[in-house]
Amino acid sequence: MHDRDASGVNVKRLICVLLVNFIAATSFADSPTDEAFQNLADEFINDLANISPVLATSVGDHSADGELDNVDEAARAETLSLYREYKTALDALDRDELTRANQVDAELLLHEIESSIWSLETLQEWAWNPLYYVDMSGSAIYALMARDFAPIEQRLMAAASRLEQLPRFLEQARGSIELDRVPKIHAETAIRQNPGLSSIIEAMIVKKIASRPGKWYFSKM
Repeated sequence: MHDRDASGVNVKRLICVLLVNFIAATSFADSPTDEAFQNLADEFINDLANISPVLATSVGDHSADGELDNVDEAARAETLSLYREYKTALDALDRDELTRANQVDAELLLHEIESSIWSLETLQEWAWNPLYYVDMSGSAIYALMARDFAPIEQRLMAAASRLEQLPRFLEQARGSIELDRVPKIHAETAIRQNPGLSSIIEAMIVKKIASRPGKWYFSKM
């Protein structure tokens, strides 16, 4: 459950989303049910930025690069409701009417949705693993700065926006963590890894600014 890449995003989860993204871009609807599934998959992909701006950035959706996830109880309830709506819509499709390719794709999407519901309701990592928040805060900046998907000025402004939201994010994280459920090893590991965000800022933001004298100012921060 904790196989994570350098950006702190769950690798298995990321691959599932990328597969669905590829499918939605290349599949052809052969029946009304195929078309309904295609529309549903497209809606799910478009909702990634609402579910998690950080995850959306990591998989190449840059519509919410300046936003940082909300991680309080209200946000979890909203996300859970959204996942359930997608599950209900998928369950309503007669998957026997789908093309074979779309049947596979529908199973992938359903697995991603059911896994996310289980993680929120049963695993509840948000309540007992501080690394959940350490990883997300690091990924929020790393995903913006590690790839040249946009001009550096644009990415720096997005990073500045997310950093401005960090106090709110950390306050929500503190309100979500249930201290009596946190294993000692997780707390100790989080403390050791917590300086990682500062290292990312130093290596990927401060040095970028320093290398561009006269071309960039944080007056808008």
